[in-house]
Amino acid sequence: MEGRSWKKVERAIADEIKKYLLDNGGIEKEVKNTNEVWRVRFSDSTFTYYKNGTLFSTPSRSLNGAVFQAWEYIDSLLGSMYVLPSKDFLIGLDETGKGELIGHTVLTGVIFPKELFKRLDWLIGPADTKKRHKFEYWDNLFGKLDVFRKLGLNFITEKIPPWHVDLYNLNKIMDITYQRILSIFLREIETDRCRIVLDNYGIGPTLKRFLRFLEKRGAEIVVTNNAEEKYLEAKIASLISKRTREEVIKRINEDPKFQINGLSIGSGNASDKQTKAWLEKWYELHKDWPWFIKRSFKTIRKIEGKTGKVKKIVPPIKEELLSKEFLDKFNQGKLSILSLSVICPYCGTECKSVTFAIYKGKNGRKISGMKCVSCKRIIEHAGITLRYYCGYIVPDSSAIRRGVIGKDLQSSRTFENYTVILTPVVRRECGETYGGKEEFDRLAKFSAMGRIKLETVGSLKEITEDMPKEEKDERIVDTALQYNAIILTADGAMRAYAMGKKVFTIFI
Repeated sequence: MEGRSWKKVERAIADEIKKYLLDNGGIEKEVKNTNEVWRVRFSDSTFTYYKNGTLFSTPSRSLNGAVFQAWEYIDSLLGSMYVLPSKDFLIGLDETGKGELIGHTVLTGVIFPKELFKRLDWLIGPADTKKRHKFEYWDNLFGKLDVFRKLGLNFITEKIPPWHVDLYNLNKIMDITYQRILSIFLREIETDRCRIVLDNYGIGPTLKRFLRFLEKRGAEIVVTNNAEEKYLEAKIASLISKRTREEVIKRINEDPKFQINGLSIGSGNASDKQTKAWLEKWYELHKDWPWFIKRSFKTIRKIEGKTGKVKKIVPPIKEELLSKEFLDKFNQGKLSILSLSVICPYCGTECKSVTFAIYKGKNGRKISGMKCVSCKRIIEHAGITLRYYCGYIVPDSSAIRRGVIGKDLQSSRTFENYTVILTPVVRRECGETYGGKEEFDRLAKFSAMGRIKLETVGSLKEITEDMPKEEKDERIVDTALQYNAIILTADGAMRAYAMGKKVFTIFI
């Protein structure tokens, strides 16, 4: 548990709070510096009032109810530092890492019932996501938040990789990602029971249209600058984004292959002297940047001796490649894998399945793409479009044994930042095979690097040795339906079965 802080507390109200503490057993203590006006020891917490108007209470390690009652009394005088709940469910969206030189831009959505507001307010306390802290600080807060998942707190994180930041204007990617997060949340919660808060990053027309649609259906929509300072749901989203990003930064810092004579990357912020020193030394030695560097940033280009700004392009997320039924449902907050089809721009075929292909580009580098099953031509930008509109993929055993995802991440990166769901069927069938073990190891490595999200679902006990293949296929398809996920397979029978159930597939 964290402490609590209240800002801009007037002197007269502070004196009233001091009297309450002393009347209820508190003991006045000597101030420790000239910035303090008074100190009161109350149970196992210390309340300090500062000249700048801030009142701060250290946490009660014994969770003494008298301290919580004191906090409630202060809130009754001052109110929460956050806007109080106005709906039954509170949804907050926030991101971190947009301006850092290193690592992903991380987007997070959180949702929780209003009944958790006070407890989460007390838990988060004075945590400041604008300040620099070690990963352990964020992880400690996250661990305390994680307990509340059993009580109704839920969250989704998504990552935008550095090379997408280098190439594209981020706003459209953020718009679609946030809309998908909202669509997932609103599958089970009535729209008119929700307050939705976004930090104003410059949202585009697509998301604005969607938010207006939700507002007409009764949702309260708040788009504001510095949302995390006023809305608890945005603060929690910001905190989880920070923890997710800092976990990746910590792993990079600890990786020996990214250390130069003991020097690691530091925080990744442009103002960090350690980060700048590492960048200069790395470029001097290697001339080629590792995957996590944002090469379009001014600091990086200056080290390379380049001038001028990099012109970003609109990300080639092509709505026209997706079926009208899917887009209509998506724009109504109903993400549905059953309605997903890809429209081939060449032959006009509406495809419930595309073929995954890796081939050499003009520069000789391996790239990947999706082929139309009818005319066999590469459907440009299908990969990035499916990534940001769907984002979940369920590989079957044939895909795992071929190592498709791991090999792709080593070169062409089509499956970057997908959530890869490993079912009990796949873990049972592939866990003891050479190809399966090798792929699981690759996926675990990329997950640890933060380049994909890996989820294992279900129990191996569910899968018996004599279970028919048809039942195994059915379980994999059921998982895809549950998560609105694409199925990845090299098995023709699985593809046919999934398509018969209207589940979109990528065939290898």
